[in-house]
Amino acid sequence: MNPAMLIPLQLLLTVSLQVLFFQNLTLWNGWGILAFHALGILLLPLNTRPVVLLVVSALVGASVDFFAYGGGLFTSSAITMATFLPFINRLLAPREGYEVTDEPTIKSMGIQWFSVRTFAALSIHNLWLFSLEAGRWSLMFTGWGKALTSSFLGLFLFAAVLQLVQAKRKKR
Repeated sequence: MNPAMLIPLQLLLTVSLQVLFFQNLTLWNGWGILAFHALGILLLPLNTRPVVLLVVSALVGASVDFFAYGGGLFTSSAITMATFLPFINRLLAPREGYEVTDEPTIKSMGIQWFSVRTFAALSIHNLWLFSLEAGRWSLMFTGWGKALTSSFLGLFLFAAVLQLVQAKRKKR
């Protein structure tokens, strides 16, 4: 398949799955909420320009807001995550920098790199989302706890999905 078509398709797929399946899924009395659309943003190429990253994240978040009547919560959370993503990528970059062929996946960068990057980005996304949703200081710490547990849940789900859908390396 043409690599230029793969990125819009994976964004469309993650947004569709979020809207159709994961939007109303709440686990553990609200302590586990899945932001599956964030996977589409996290799988964008590592060399994506920050402006493009912000625009794509805004479109992804607005799409989820439109179908979920989010009132801008998902848009602002996706933009906040996209704002910090280049900084996270620079912090986690190897000494010699990223290769042109590097992808932000477990297969390309390894489970440790993927886990740290995904958890950091999801934590930023979820902390912003749950803080706005709480709306009061008295609910803030509960919201932050829900954000962190949701980030762990998202990390587990994203790793499982990537392990299932990525092609295995061929052994000689």
